[in-house]
Amino acid sequence: MFHNGTWGTVCDDYFNDVAARIVCYMLGFGYVGHVIGNRYGAGSGPIWLDDIQCSGTEANVFSCPNRGWGNHICAHDEDVSLSCYNEVRLIGDSRSKGRLEVYHNGTWGTVCNSNGFTDAAASVVCYSLGYGYVGRVIGNAFGAGSGRIWLESVRCNGTELSIVNCQQNGWGNHSCQHSDDVSVSCIANSAEAVVLVGVGNPRVGRLEVFHANQWGTVCDNGFTDAAARVVCYSLGFGYVGRKVNISLFGMGEGLIWFHNINCTGAEQHISKCSHDDWEVYNCKHRNDVAVSCTDNTSTTLPTGVRLVGGSSSRGRLEVLHSGVWGTVCDDYFTATEGRIVCKIMGFATGIKVANIDYIIDKGPIWLDKLRCNGKE
Repeated sequence: MFHNGTWGTVCDDYFNDVAARIVCYMLGFGYVGHVIGNRYGAGSGPIWLDDIQCSGTEANVFSCPNRGWGNHICAHDEDVSLSCYNEVRLIGDSRSKGRLEVYHNGTWGTVCNSNGFTDAAASVVCYSLGYGYVGRVIGNAFGAGSGRIWLESVRCNGTELSIVNCQQNGWGNHSCQHSDDVSVSCIANSAEAVVLVGVGNPRVGRLEVFHANQWGTVCDNGFTDAAARVVCYSLGFGYVGRKVNISLFGMGEGLIWFHNINCTGAEQHISKCSHDDWEVYNCKHRNDVAVSCTDNTSTTLPTGVRLVGGSSSRGRLEVLHSGVWGTVCDDYFTATEGRIVCKIMGFATGIKVANIDYIIDKGPIWLDKLRCNGKE
């Protein structure tokens, strides 16, 4: 950490995966991360912080209770190391629900839903993704994957930090097919899901809730930024979020599910907040609520942008214009433009990378020769 003009280290006392996820979010990697002990050895110079104890709702690790700058009872052999890399992901309709894939030996592969994969294993997956120990197996809901099948007979007791710490047959040892690939939900009540609908950016849009096999909107009566943070947390973006103007995304249609929602901001899913009965009759769609899960405080949200072909945080840049997604030429495109794109998507920073893995030969090219001053 940088303090008073000098870089210094942090002691591992009380420092856990909750604190690690907050650090990784600050660095722009999303709400993922875990402690890896003292893997990178002892540092030097000042030890800035000790006894950091985060609840998980902080947006900045400096806001977590600690002994104060420079006050510690440890030595450099207790310097903490972190990883912001996640070896699991869910491929589906949101970051909180989808087909389970794991990363091994440089390749993503699937996991079989057989011989012991239970809700306990699902809860371990969800914990490693930042949702806490919630999770449920939802069969093969998101269909067959492709490529490698990495794991079968995964047996977890439900307290492991990562699925790779559970018992299993060994990497690549299996007797199953992709039709057996397992899907997982990290929503506390898997009958209910949330999505943000609007400009094609999964972090901003009109809030819709899935209940009783139907999608519906949410009335803005009583809906605060605390409720927005609960929505964003359940989508995997951490405890960030705010209510924004619905006019940016348009009114919904059909059912209005929620009315008079009252959240403390610490719930794991919006259905855990107090609210009136399901299905609202005294609210109109002009009162639908919209949410932003970015940490930018601008009242005007940007044109839709997305990264395609890699992950939610890396890939080919595409922008939405006239209802159609198109690409952007790399002429004059520098690290400055890359940082702006990533900040639009809610990350702290970003860089331009080689496009060799993300090339396509179809669709419109919307923009060329972008030149930003870095303040947009």
